[in-house]
Amino acid sequence: MFKFSSLAFALPLVTSTFTYAATLSSEFEPQPNAISSCPAQMFTQQAVVFDAVTLCATSKVSLDKLKHAANVTAKWLDNDEDGLVDEPKILDALRANKALLAMSERGFSQAAFERLEPELENRVGQDLAVFETAPVGERDASQEEIHHLIVNAGWQTLYPHVFSDNRAKASLLYQQWQQAEAKGYYAYDDPTCDDSCKTIEFFYLATAAYLGSEADLYSDEMRLKNRVELSKGLPEMITIIESDDYHYPKQVWPDGHYSHQQAIRYTTQ
Repeated sequence: MFKFSSLAFALPLVTSTFTYAATLSSEFEPQPNAISSCPAQMFTQQAVVFDAVTLCATSKVSLDKLKHAANVTAKWLDNDEDGLVDEPKILDALRANKALLAMSERGFSQAAFERLEPELENRVGQDLAVFETAPVGERDASQEEIHHLIVNAGWQTLYPHVFSDNRAKASLLYQQWQQAEAKGYYAYDDPTCDDSCKTIEFFYLATAAYLGSEADLYSDEMRLKNRVELSKGLPEMITIIESDDYHYPKQVWPDGHYSHQQAIRYTTQ
């Protein structure tokens, strides 16, 4: 199943989320110095975080932006920043799903995606554009897109009864999304976003409320704006986040800084 930010349709063996730009840019052409372990010969830079999540970036992505995204990825996985992944079991799931963050200047055009698609079998992917990564004076979207990737490629595989976005599985998270909508705590009006999409969007905003990311809660999409309001309105959501059965990130909001750089391996051409 492919999941797109703007539309969704089914294709076999792949789960991926990509945002379409209008036309093909030269950055998506095959590159003579392409990273061989990244798909489609269009990526010239790579970061591998905890040997589990691969970030592939085109030549139009600055190294600073790639490093920012890699640091955000690392801190979602090592939220207490002790140099170790908080939930070690998630690594096998991320590796099995070949978790991929594809970075470009302004997003993937239809033509660019068609170049990429044949090499995405059995991968779970997400895209991230430079302009939405740590922009000056604006909301940083990298935390959200990378959270989506780690949830889709990691948490859902590891604990589907808790984190699945599949209606048939009726996970604890899915039930919390339903309650949030029924109680008027959450509303997402995008007609292209189905129930699975809304569940993942809700989970991100619930995490933002828990960890205090005000920049992500500026709209009325999520009406519970902090941990206190979340605990009063959706106490079972707090139980999901704080469960002792696993180690979900609950210490700090990833800000693009990460101390243990040995956990990240960079390759640039």
